[in-house]
This record gives sequence, structure tokens and C-alpha cells, in this order.
Amino acid sequence: MGSPEDSRKTQKKFTAWASLLRCVFLSSLSALLFCSGSLVSSPIGTAALLFCPTPLALLGARESNRWMAAGLIGISAFLSLFFGPMFCFYFLMGEGILCFGLSLPLGKLEKGSESLLFCTAVSILSKVVFFTVMVNLTGKNPFVPDLEALNAALSRMSGTMLSQGRDAAFLEDSLKQMASLAPYMLPSLILLSSMFDSFFNYKLCEFLQRGRPRAFPALPPLGEWRFPKSLLWAFLFAFALPLLADTNDWPLGAMLEFNMKFLVNVFFFLQGFSLVWWWLLKRKVHLFLRLLAAGALFFPLLGVWSVALGVGDLCLDLRTRTLKRR
Repeated sequence: MGSPEDSRKTQKKFTAWASLLRCVFLSSLSALLFCSGSLVSSPIGTAALLFCPTPLALLGARESNRWMAAGLIGISAFLSLFFGPMFCFYFLMGEGILCFGLSLPLGKLEKGSESLLFCTAVSILSKVVFFTVMVNLTGKNPFVPDLEALNAALSRMSGTMLSQGRDAAFLEDSLKQMASLAPYMLPSLILLSSMFDSFFNYKLCEFLQRGRPRAFPALPPLGEWRFPKSLLWAFLFAFALPLLADTNDWPLGAMLEFNMKFLVNVFFFLQGFSLVWWWLLKRKVHLFLRLLAAGALFFPLLGVWSVALGVGDLCLDLRTRTLKRR
């Protein structure tokens, strides 16, 4: 029989090989998801691109951050060798670095909201670096659609709609107006895309890592989402800014005004959405009806009411008041 020391060495070798195989598998899965999402234009490709940081984050959670960094380096070398350095840079700054935002807070932050905030901050930083480098190297904004491609798509869309007897002029003008506003929406686009990436990757990691030693802290339920009251001051400042300075002749001021109004309304909408969901849960409404009611809030007219409910809940704390009356 072998000595205890030989058994320990054998166990260490087995563990090292198991870690290596897991690193290769999860890194390869991350690379496959990214390549599929980048090279295939479809909803499935978009979902693959969105979730490509998750395998690396799981590698960091199940093995260690060193193995995760090794996997990230391996993917970067592979992409750079076969697709070029720009494609590799797109992976690193656009999606790859997010795995550190997901994995690093494990064991250090107790609340899921704090971990998600850290992850969002990492995502924002990486996207800002990505934007800065891409603009300096190519002169193009990666977060704004190419106007020539957009015009070509609009022309095809207009031809199809006219052939079907529909009025395409209004739709075409609306889309062109949205495209012209895209440069002003850059801060909002970066922030919202970072929040979107971070939230969905975090929720998937939380689900897949549940019950393991290094689990992701749970996020608050949808019916308990709340935002700080300081948003009201940002809301007031955004509407007071045009009165304090002429933003028509001040591009930076116009961008600040537009983005603050847009982002604050997004947060108000989410708070109102959370309030409606909380109310439906308290009334024990069936899940299917809850989903229908929640989906209806995304229509413009009802969306305005959701924003108003969010403002009211932020000012009056409607949930606490309702519970106190019972």
C-alpha cells in the first residue's frame, strides 16, 4: 500500500487535471458563445453573445480566479490568432472582462445588490475603454449604428411596406430621427447595456451556482426593487438645466439634459414596474395574468403610468403605507 504522502500527491494531481479540464471546457464554451454571437445575426446569436461571460465566471466560482484569468488569456490568444487582434479586443473589453465583475465579489460582498453594482461598474469601465480605443483607431462609434447600413435597411423596409400598401414615410422618419439622436444617447446606451449584461449574466450564474460552496448572493425579488430618493434631485436638475443655460448652443449640456431625463425615467419606470408586480403578488394574481399585466406596462401609454407610479412610490413609499393600513 502507498504511504499517505503518495495518496496526497495522487489526489493533488487528480485535482489539478480536473481543474485543467474544467478550465478548457468552460473557456471553450465561452469562446464558442462569443464567436456564435458575433458571426451569426439572429436572436439565438444575440443570446449567445450576451451570456458568453457566464462560463468564465462559473470557472472562477468553481475553481479560482487564477483559473478564470488563465481561461480568459487562452481565449484571447485563440481569437487573436484566428480572427485578429481587433476581434480579440472586442471580446476582452466588450464581454470578457465582465467575468471578473461577476466572480471577484464572491465571499467579499454579502448582498446580491452590492455584487451586481460592482459587476455593472466593471462593465461600464470596460465599455468606456472599448469605446475610446475604437473611436481613436477606427473613427467609428461602436455603440451607434452605421448610417449607410441603416439607410439601406430603411430603403428596403420602405419598399416592402409600400408594396403592401402601407405608409412607410412616418416609420422611416422616426427611425432616422432615432439614429440622429444616438450620439447624444451614448452615456445612456453604455449604462443601460452594462446593466443589462450584468443583470442577466448574474442571474444565470446565481441559478447555476446555487447550492455550491461559493454561491452568488441572491438579488432582491422583483417586487422589492427600490431606488434611492436622490433620483428625484437628478430629475429636477434635468428639467431645470434648460432654464439655467441654453442647451441648444451647448452640445455637452444638451447631452447631459437628454441622458439624465432618459435614465431617470428608466429608473422610475422600473420602480413603478416593481410596485405593480408587488401589488399583484399581494393580491395572489395568477402568474399568467401577472405576466400579461407586466407586459402591458411596456406599451407607451401604460408605461407613462408606470413612471408616475415609480415617482409616487419613491416620494411616499406606497408599499410601506399599504402594509401599515392592514
